Amino acid sequence: VTQLVMPYVMLGFLQATGTDGPGVDRAWRLCMIVPASLHVIASVLIILGRDLPDGNYRELETSGAKQKSQGAKAVMIGFTNINAWILTITYGFCFGVELTMNNKAVLYFYRYYGVTPQIAGVLGSCFGLMNLFARSWGGMLSDMLNAKF
Repeated sequence: VTQLVMPYVMLGFLQATGTDGPGVDRAWRLCMIVPASLHVIASVLIILGRDLPDGNYRELETSGAKQKSQGAKAVMIGFTNINAWILTITYGFCFGVELTMNNKAVLYFYRYYGVTPQIAGVLGSCFGLMNLFARSWGGMLSDMLNAKF
């Protein structure tokens, strides 16, 4: 979604600041205000939100509805689980390739095919948008195989 939207945000700031050298620099820097403000808004909403459907952890622990968990013990169980390490390594490789593709695809289409930033954003976002289908299918396939084997 970012690769689809940000080229248009950039165009808006370019029209506001001018398309000469300093205007392009200023527009690019001003574009970063948009995701930064969205992060701040999301952070405030998360802080104001509830931890669980039943309420917040602190409230549930003081009322006795939830026992206080020992985080260090859970972390040690996770660190000693070989399956967790295998999944972490394979996901790291997979996600690393995905991030590289997402970061370089738009610039590649823009630089080597000479398309506009807007069209390059659409083409580059196809790889990331494919995950909406591929991750869901992978999860369902994993659940089916887990139930069978």
